[in-house]
Amino acid sequence: MTGTIANALDNAETIRAFLRQSSSFAGFGDDGLDLLAKSCDVDTADAGVTFFEQGDAGDFAYLILDGEVSIEVSTAVGRVIVATMGPGELVGEIAAFASTPRTAAVTARSPVRLLRIEQSAIRDIMARSPDTAMAIIAELGSRLQGLNSTIAALTQATRALAEGAFESSMLDVLRNQATRFRQFADTFDAMAHEITSKRLHNQEMRLAYEIQQSFLPKAIDAGPMADRFTISAAMQPAKQVGGDFFDYFMIGDEWLAIAVGDVSGKGVPAAMFMSVSRMVLKSIAREGGSAAEILTRANSLLAENNPEGMFVTIAFARLNLKTGEFNIASGGHEEIFVIEPGGKLEKYGVDGPALGLFDGPVYREKTSTLIPGAMVAFATDGVTEAFAPDRRMFGMEQLERLLADNPPDDPGALVDLIQSKVAVFAEGCPQSDDITCLALAWHGERAG
Repeated sequence: MTGTIANALDNAETIRAFLRQSSSFAGFGDDGLDLLAKSCDVDTADAGVTFFEQGDAGDFAYLILDGEVSIEVSTAVGRVIVATMGPGELVGEIAAFASTPRTAAVTARSPVRLLRIEQSAIRDIMARSPDTAMAIIAELGSRLQGLNSTIAALTQATRALAEGAFESSMLDVLRNQATRFRQFADTFDAMAHEITSKRLHNQEMRLAYEIQQSFLPKAIDAGPMADRFTISAAMQPAKQVGGDFFDYFMIGDEWLAIAVGDVSGKGVPAAMFMSVSRMVLKSIAREGGSAAEILTRANSLLAENNPEGMFVTIAFARLNLKTGEFNIASGGHEEIFVIEPGGKLEKYGVDGPALGLFDGPVYREKTSTLIPGAMVAFATDGVTEAFAPDRRMFGMEQLERLLADNPPDDPGALVDLIQSKVAVFAEGCPQSDDITCLALAWHGERAG
């Protein structure tokens, strides 16, 4: 709705007061302000109404009498509110002095009352008073200087954010500009705190990854039995920390223990349960017993205090480095293979449920004697369940063919081969699970 100020005498003084408060009209003087008030109309609108769009031709400005508006700029990702403005502030002021396209859209945030200041009225007043024209030019220069300060503050805040030194007080120069840039400052502040929080989280996750990796064995002291085997392993977590693990360690002077596990889930909870499972298994194994007895006792302990219902599949084996006796037990883990000299491949099946679900299962084991030159290979289902872009899985059959097709007899080369084959198959698809491989070459007693 539009009305004429000259016909609304009860509003005339209010209009003059707002014009006096606006720095854009500080040089007009009382006569100029009176003339401007009498020659302009008042527009009213409800919340949500957009007065003009970015890019529209413009030849008038609005002085906000009541209510609040938002200044919105269109970007490649949508419209962004860069400022909010309230009573006494001028919007679209450049168009009141020159016919230029609108640089932003203006939308009512609440019911508003606006004084419409036409370019023709401004020109008439400027023609009558050169001093008024100079005052307007000076005010526009002051506004540009203020905008430079705002840009400088944003530049400083952005640089500090990139360097990890951002402080909320850096935006005070924006917040102190009444409502103009307060919302923008608050939005930037919230974004900065979210980025800082994520950066800290990522730093903590990197530290957790480094700690987790430090737990994995890098070498083993087998004393005089060291030349009877070679072992290698690697783990690639799907996230920064994973739920897979591998371990190998000596039990006494003759027995080498080997474990590969896969905890349900991924991320931090899985990594924590993985650490507990690994420590429990290792502690129990060093107390002695067969592979099956060790898994049975470990399961009882893991199931005892497990309110979250997490579980872990584990393949646990013991190799007598003096005789080649090899016994293995599996709790829900099936990617276990023995490759004999000549290429014969034997796959070990699952002999019991995953550990931690419930107490009571008694695990079984299989015992054999490794022939010198034999290889033992372990993996987790991150290998067999790796996906290609067309959603095909790598699968158990492909892993078996890989191990049966004259694989390298060096454990490190075999681990690298499995990982590279999976990577080529996945063609860059994100890992759906942690990928862990372990290979052991049994040399037996060497002559000399």
